[in-house]
Amino acid sequence: MTHLLIPPVLWLILLLSMVGIRVATPGYVLADAAAQVSGWVAIAAGLALQGIAAGQFIKARTNLHAFRDPDQLITTGVFAFSRNPMYLGFVLTLLGAALLLNTPLAFAGPLIFFAVASLWYIPREERIAEDLFGDLYRDYRARVRRWL
Repeated sequence: MTHLLIPPVLWLILLLSMVGIRVATPGYVLADAAAQVSGWVAIAAGLALQGIAAGQFIKARTNLHAFRDPDQLITTGVFAFSRNPMYLGFVLTLLGAALLLNTPLAFAGPLIFFAVASLWYIPREERIAEDLFGDLYRDYRARVRRWL
């Protein structure tokens, strides 16, 4: 059952929850211009990171699914500055949405995603990568940060 909560599903649940919180919150006020611009920039950056990283997976013909073993270790492109650019992209899009939704409770979405990724998805993937790729992965982990 836990394999059904793949990162995109968690992201969608959180995003819909954030919107629901906003709708249920009386006295909706639009975010100011700076928050709106920041929100859209964060969303665009997050989507770009996700798209570029997914493209690298596809180009390398390796598995993209969080609960399946990777076929290859990708260490170039966006993976040269973050070991988890797709998770970073999810967090950025949720952060951008929280800025646009303009309610403090919406910020729980990116925080929850960050926590779940940091405590569940990423540690599992790191153990698998170390088992599969050994020193190659350990060297990569030593030179590239988990998030940024």
